Amino acid sequence: MMPNRRRPTKRNRNAGTKKSGFKRQSPFNIPAENQLPFYENLNLQATVQKKINGKRVTFLVEKLTSGYSYACTIDDLCRVLTYCPVEDLTGLSLFILRQPKKKETILSPCWGRFVYEFNYQGIVQPAIIIEAVNTAKEIVLKVSNVSLFFQRELDQLGKEGHEIRRIGKKVMVKSSLQSVRSTQLYRTVLHEVGHHVQTKRAVGSYLEKEVFADNYAKQIRVLIPDE
Repeated sequence: MMPNRRRPTKRNRNAGTKKSGFKRQSPFNIPAENQLPFYENLNLQATVQKKINGKRVTFLVEKLTSGYSYACTIDDLCRVLTYCPVEDLTGLSLFILRQPKKKETILSPCWGRFVYEFNYQGIVQPAIIIEAVNTAKEIVLKVSNVSLFFQRELDQLGKEGHEIRRIGKKVMVKSSLQSVRSTQLYRTVLHEVGHHVQTKRAVGSYLEKEVFADNYAKQIRVLIPDE
């Protein structure tokens, strides 16, 4: 009788390699189109010119897909931005109401973003993007532990009208158009303007920049009358 030379504990030499199918699947990332960043690929529905504190501002509005809405109107944004000092808006004249793609809502969800260099019609300039939302879908956040910063964010979302639920290691955020409007209009937009302002000043680390933008948004918010 021949001895059994099989060693069950011996690792397959192909394990974890392409031969065993490792990473054969397509990478799950946000695709770039036309060699542009994903946020510059716009399917425009309208271009609107407005004046804020005497300066012309361009609003680009992207077409919405089924189930999505813009929580803020252009007039909403103009009203809030008029409370920012004129010098703070200098150099910032492009705002985009944007429809996020499916992968973006999974990998890079956000209420809005500040882009230092946005290429529009061959002109590279700062821009603020406000994202469309689908309030029929809950935002699912997977967290192993809740930091003080994250807890403060959840508390603020609750004050703005979002419903917060915790299920195990997941945090579920249920939003309405009104709660999203409150977040985007009175916090996100002003926070992103704060990022534009801090580019002109000696603000150092990522954390310092975020703190600066948060404080800027709070300072402008107290100037705006409640509706």
